[in-house]
Amino acid sequence: MKKSNLLLMALILVLSMALSACGNNAESGGNAASDNGNKAKSKVTINLVAFAQPHEQEMYTALIKKYEEKYSHVKVNYVTTPPADYNTKLQAMIAGGQTPDVFYASPENVSFMVDTDQLLDLTPFIEKTDLFNVSNIWEKGISKYTRDGKTYALPKDVGPFAYAYNKTLFEKAGLQTPDPKKPLSWDEYIALAKKLTLDDKGNNADSPDVNPKKIVQYGAGFWWHEPAVWGNGADYISEDGTKVTIDDPKFIESLQFVADLRNVHHVVPSAEDESAMGGYTRWLNGTVAMFPMGPWDQAAFWELNFDYDLMPWPSNNGTWGTWLGSQGFGVSAKTKNPQEAFDLAAFLSVDPDIQREAMTMGLQVPNLIDMAKDEYLNMTDKKPVSKQVFLDVIETNGHDQPFEKTYDREWFDLFNSSVTQVWEGKQTPEQFVKELQPKMQELVDKAIAKQNKAQEQ
Repeated sequence: MKKSNLLLMALILVLSMALSACGNNAESGGNAASDNGNKAKSKVTINLVAFAQPHEQEMYTALIKKYEEKYSHVKVNYVTTPPADYNTKLQAMIAGGQTPDVFYASPENVSFMVDTDQLLDLTPFIEKTDLFNVSNIWEKGISKYTRDGKTYALPKDVGPFAYAYNKTLFEKAGLQTPDPKKPLSWDEYIALAKKLTLDDKGNNADSPDVNPKKIVQYGAGFWWHEPAVWGNGADYISEDGTKVTIDDPKFIESLQFVADLRNVHHVVPSAEDESAMGGYTRWLNGTVAMFPMGPWDQAAFWELNFDYDLMPWPSNNGTWGTWLGSQGFGVSAKTKNPQEAFDLAAFLSVDPDIQREAMTMGLQVPNLIDMAKDEYLNMTDKKPVSKQVFLDVIETNGHDQPFEKTYDREWFDLFNSSVTQVWEGKQTPEQFVKELQPKMQELVDKAIAKQNKAQEQ
């Protein structure tokens, strides 16, 4: 047996023992509400399994203590894993009969988890709760976990993937800073990026004397392809998730735009430069003028030694787009304590004090609409100034990831692993899509067959 498999089995055993030692060893009666009555309640243990970075684990440990103070009959057993290992380990625990009461459910996995009876339908609990008003949660957050009119998780967060710019570099170059309400056209964006790209002699990318192999400051970090595709009116797959659409001429044009930023205009790092120093590090040290940003970056960016703000992603048709991510708090369909598990998910998702603390720590935009539009936007002592751009993504400009329309993401992962041929100039976009579209379509067809089979069982 491979060493990696032995390590995984050992970890699953440790997690299982930890959960078994204190989980489901008492019955709650199932329908207990908040801990505000006089009647004594049976002691209950709720197992919560999630992934977390150290600072997030520390924050959630503190938040869980507050939940236990409010619901004094409940003990939460909080177990974390590294993000990269989470999905594999969760499915291993489920297969081993050690499903936690509450766990992170990714939007792309909800349909599969519903069809295989892994997630509890939270709709009845939401309809009778007095803990929150569902209309005060971002619709694009709750809808990621809704299937056939039923809700199977509550959003841990909504993650608008916005675009940041180094205001100090713009001002140093004598350039007007971008309008937070109006996207730059692709041509305008390229012109700005060229002026902000400098070689070791101080020549910008507009100069005939610029040396592309000696760039010390880039106009932008490497581009994600999704904003280019959506900013050109194209998409990866049909709305019903059945037909791969990368052979659309507008899609091909968007791939060419991204490739040209590196190979023609030299305003983003080459593959060699990226391997020498990643774009995120370049942004942090002030040698990249424009770079993607999510709300989870806020706390780290408060420590930057330059000024920055947000801008819309550039667009080729006047309408910009980017992806809107999320994780959800799901409840196991097999939990013996559904009410307490739901209360924990709701507490961590939408409790006002919890949301306010996460907001002030720079971890996320509040899930509560009224708090986001009031307290968050008026948090003027914390950057970025143009926080409304994050809200624009949540309300109007954010897209679900393409693989959220399908039963699995193999077809999209194939795209991501193959498109480097275009970025490195080894294939034209036309050659690439002609070769890859049939392979992606075959994987989508297999996913549809898998879904149909699961729904029939």
